[in-house]
Amino acid sequence: MKLPKIYEDRNGLFPQHKGKPKASYSQITSYRDEKYRHDYYVQYFLGFQVEGNEFSSFGNATGDFIASIGEKNEGYVNTLLSDEDIEHIKNMVGFPPNCKYEDEICADFQDFVVEGYIDCAEYVGNVVNIMDYKTGNITDKVKYYGDKSYGQTILYARAKEEEGFEIGYCGVHLLGRKGSSLSGTGNFKMRLSGEHQHIPTPYSKARAKEVEEEIRTVVKQISTDYETYLKFIE
Repeated sequence: MKLPKIYEDRNGLFPQHKGKPKASYSQITSYRDEKYRHDYYVQYFLGFQVEGNEFSSFGNATGDFIASIGEKNEGYVNTLLSDEDIEHIKNMVGFPPNCKYEDEICADFQDFVVEGYIDCAEYVGNVVNIMDYKTGNITDKVKYYGDKSYGQTILYARAKEEEGFEIGYCGVHLLGRKGSSLSGTGNFKMRLSGEHQHIPTPYSKARAKEVEEEIRTVVKQISTDYETYLKFIE
């Protein structure tokens, strides 16, 4: 198996996987979608940075701000969210105790690993509740994240089960977004709407097996393409 990235174990949590070929769920979804596959090749094969769009930038800013509150990081500086967005976050997101934000996982697939970060992992004894925060249009995205084809939270739960935890709640917390531009004004200005919805993605070993096979299929395709690329540049 040859992949463009190698797991480095920067946080020292999974030394047994250091040096293995690695992928991430976002890489897998980018490659799988023909609209973004070219960007995948440019970023991961050629090594050129591909800038995210305004929607992803806004989503990342929201996630970073949630983590800053949860981790009580008073030094975090927000540059994209408005005061209204911040109030919406505080009203919509619960911050229970015993939570770890951006909780690293390293899912073992024997000949490669999938690295990821759980937005919020709540630990209650030996049970872990998994929450992934997303921003988007409520009408459009509830169906997307609730569909069986969505496997990110299942992958995270599988990894936590490998670590010896029992899986409690597993799902997406969708924070409504409106507007279409970070630099826009009026109705075009991108911001949180104040609507939100919890979307359960129930975990089971059978569902985890399906997600595992889906990931293996895509990663094998990436490996084949990467080996062809390496031969081409030799």
